Amino acid sequence: MNAGHETVLGESELQRGLDCGELVRVYQPIVDVASGEVRYVEALVRWNHPTRGRLSPQDFLADDGDGTVLVRVGWSGVIEAARRGGEWRRRYPGRPIAVSVNLSTGHLAARDLSSRVDHLLRDNEVPGPRSLAFEIGERTLLSHRRRYRDRLIGLRNLGTEIIIDDFGAAATATEVAPHELRDSAVGLLRSLGPFPLDVIKLDPGFVDRLTAAGDGPELLADVVSGAHAAGLRVVALAVETEADAERTVTAGFDLVQGFHFHRPVPPEDVETLLGAP
Repeated sequence: MNAGHETVLGESELQRGLDCGELVRVYQPIVDVASGEVRYVEALVRWNHPTRGRLSPQDFLADDGDGTVLVRVGWSGVIEAARRGGEWRRRYPGRPIAVSVNLSTGHLAARDLSSRVDHLLRDNEVPGPRSLAFEIGERTLLSHRRRYRDRLIGLRNLGTEIIIDDFGAAATATEVAPHELRDSAVGLLRSLGPFPLDVIKLDPGFVDRLTAAGDGPELLADVVSGAHAAGLRVVALAVETEADAERTVTAGFDLVQGFHFHRPVPPEDVETLLGAP
């Protein structure tokens, strides 16, 4: 995404697009490595812009997402994710599927976040826990550990799952050797013990840097094992080739997300993937 606090097209135009219904949600399945079943679907936003065509988030969302309109865009995604999560759990009662959606700093700063999510879950009659998952970027989580920990505890108490996105991205930005990168990641995993976490997604750049060494597969497996020791399931992102998929199995990943398995699709295609109720 672009650096800074500005959207590429400006908040006024983004507000117009939101008001006109030009922002739509697509869903990318996240697959269980062992069973091959869809375990999560991540809600992603796309903008059907009248002159620029279909835009991805990096074209119009800032990194931190704390502007007024950006928060509204994100919250509309939370509302839709809760609705879809409740609908799919009711329609497919035997499938432990959850909809995941991103939370930005703007959302996490709100003191009433838990109460708003609680109302959403009640309004959508979500049947049981773990139908909705929240994704938090690693940098976002680490920026205000104590305050965000309390927010996440409140969300987890509602029966939602918490996913850390882009794990390892911060360490990857430093000039360290792969072994040091491994050690840094394992140390960070240990420090996250007080947080109510369920899943981590490893940053693709982190995985590439780690596996560049001759013993890269072992280093990657060490990080995955460290996550498992912390009680976390691990997602491999940007799995686009058969070689990528084989690497996830070798390293012990639990879940995979990427074009090799599924591209982002509209909600009706998710239902096709899930099959008959």
